[in-house]
Amino acid sequence: MDKTYFVRVDGELDGADAAAFAAGMMLEDGLVCLPAGLEVLEQPDTALVTLHEGKYHQIKRMLAARGKPVVYLKRLTMGPLMLDPVLERGEWRPLSAEEVAALRQA
Repeated sequence: MDKTYFVRVDGELDGADAAAFAAGMMLEDGLVCLPAGLEVLEQPDTALVTLHEGKYHQIKRMLAARGKPVVYLKRLTMGPLMLDPVLERGEWRPLSAEEVAALRQA
């Protein structure tokens, strides 16, 4: 299930970073990361990252390997669901029946 994140890094992201994500990466510890999407936004220190897998601190580790440590990270979507922007950190709400059905179909 795809997950999309907003990320801000210490440094500037560019096409080489997007290409490295698109190709997949092997990290220094041997962890193999599948190809992922990295779309650099208008401010070059920000991007949208789309993962097809979700390994422990994967985005932080992939960007650190590119020499661009993450300073802010927020999940925006999980599969077909856009995460509720009005919820504060740590808050939650029950899913609607439609949201549950969409997740089951994803």
